[in-house]
Amino acid sequence: MRLKATVVFLTLSLVCMISGVSYADSLTLTASGPTVNGEPIDPYLFTVTGPGGTNTLVDMSCLNFNRSVTVGQSWNVNVTQVSTVSATATIDGESGVDILADAYLYNEYAGAIGNTSLTSDIQFAIWDIMDNSDVKNVSGFDANAKALATAALTVANSSNLNTSQFANDYLFTPSGSYTSGEPQEFMTDPAPPAITPEPTSLILLGTGLLGTVGLMRRKLATA
Repeated sequence: MRLKATVVFLTLSLVCMISGVSYADSLTLTASGPTVNGEPIDPYLFTVTGPGGTNTLVDMSCLNFNRSVTVGQSWNVNVTQVSTVSATATIDGESGVDILADAYLYNEYAGAIGNTSLTSDIQFAIWDIMDNSDVKNVSGFDANAKALATAALTVANSSNLNTSQFANDYLFTPSGSYTSGEPQEFMTDPAPPAITPEPTSLILLGTGLLGTVGLMRRKLATA
């Protein structure tokens, strides 16, 4: 009877510990990038909080034009590895094709370092894919941005799309309730350490508890 009570206690302790480290990931907008035609563009900087702790000044790209967030605002998020997204999926109301097209454009930022004009075109192309009707009349959206968006959608719709190129890209979509409208979606590469799960630690913890129970049973058997 005493052994059974001990097993129950240790099991409940493990459950409590697991729930303690699996709380929701959250983002807090720390700062936004330079303003072009009245709109802040990449990069957006965040504080990311998750089971792995907290990371600051995490650079992310904004995917939505018709939603808004303010500096200092925090919200919970779901985190999705882009390489696992299929073209037929729907995530946070967005199609898988649009997400993959935005991921393709996000990776184009690497070749635009120091070129504000190209960075602006990539940002407006990303917004065009998610919110075409809202961004098409904004002065910063030009022929170059439209061409980038069209090319990205062509790639995303291709049957030969190689999703391994998005292996380190992670999509952050808002979850839960919000105080003032749904926050924007963001993408980053790689995933901040704070959101990286720690299954190894939990496995070791569980193994240790089970080992303790085994030793207690052995002692009782030899008593």
